[in-house]
Amino acid sequence: MRNLRVGIAGLGRIGRGILRANHAKYAGGRFDICVVCDVMPIDQVAYLLAHDSTYGKPSFSVDYIENDLVLGGKRVRYARVDRRRRPSEDNFSVLREFDLDVFIDATGTASIDDLRAVIEKKVARRVLCTANIAGCDLSVVYGVNDHQYDPRKHFIMTSNTCTGNAMAPVAYVLDKHIGIDYARIITLHPALSDQRALDGYHAIPQLGRACAASIIPTSTQVANSTVMALPALAGKLDSISYRVPTEIVSTIDITATLSRDTTLEECVELFEEYARNELAGIIHCDFGAWGYERTSIDYLGTQYSSILLMKHLTIMNGRQLGLSLMHDNEVAYCHRVLDVLGVLNGKRSHRKAGHKAEVLHARNMQKPAMALHL
Repeated sequence: MRNLRVGIAGLGRIGRGILRANHAKYAGGRFDICVVCDVMPIDQVAYLLAHDSTYGKPSFSVDYIENDLVLGGKRVRYARVDRRRRPSEDNFSVLREFDLDVFIDATGTASIDDLRAVIEKKVARRVLCTANIAGCDLSVVYGVNDHQYDPRKHFIMTSNTCTGNAMAPVAYVLDKHIGIDYARIITLHPALSDQRALDGYHAIPQLGRACAASIIPTSTQVANSTVMALPALAGKLDSISYRVPTEIVSTIDITATLSRDTTLEECVELFEEYARNELAGIIHCDFGAWGYERTSIDYLGTQYSSILLMKHLTIMNGRQLGLSLMHDNEVAYCHRVLDVLGVLNGKRSHRKAGHKAEVLHARNMQKPAMALHL
């Protein structure tokens, strides 16, 4: 089976993150990303790839020659598009010549009509969107529902969202073995690029407030995103988000009423079993370091969808669960996008490969301190 030929539209944080993840460990890339497009000039794309304020320099070389980016020696065609035209208006017709298997829309602005146009105009055989779009054929959370992919009927898919990928595996484990009657989900999410550095206009007024000056409440789709992967939880989840003045790594705090009585020991055993086996590389049970808790920046660059803070796992009165988790909302998500590409290519990753945690020297702990996979 030949490697997937992939194109990406949108080279913001996620689009560039997918490129970095694709080329980080594989000579020439894990998948054949042969063309990318954005509204920026190519020199600025190369500049932003080579110099990242959050993650530093990539592990591969970055350059450009005429209309090609050169990533670790591999040439990737760059097409600059008109921001005033949408895919449904043939903005991406230049991509037809590349015989794409998958078109990744990472623009954050696409509609279902835009994505359908990519298929109808034969830009690519399948579309994978990095935001949940109403009307898509399947929203995939790798490790939870990727087995549902059917190439005969799924052509427009999403890789869900960063918070959906973090929440859904936890909800999957709990609902499968214990049951969830209701859960309140609170996300503490780093500031995003649509926010304002200084007070200014925004379609959501509170997001127009200076992002470094306040904790800003806003809505989040994490409950809906989880339900898209786990429809049995419809009507059982609600959520709110607070944008916080940090750069990366998001926190999710969950308070749930379970369907039957359980114990702390049962829940710990469940999560540890899944972290070792079915969801290895997807969830990670973190017990801190040398008896101390880590802070969010310690999880920068981690590839796990969910890092469960086991010290904060509680069970009250048998059915009231409290749990906090963290995740790198860019790196982890971008690696899941690549994992979904593997599913589309008929190759599901062996989730334990490359995700073995190294045991560190630990003192005065019930559990050994674990080094996170970076």
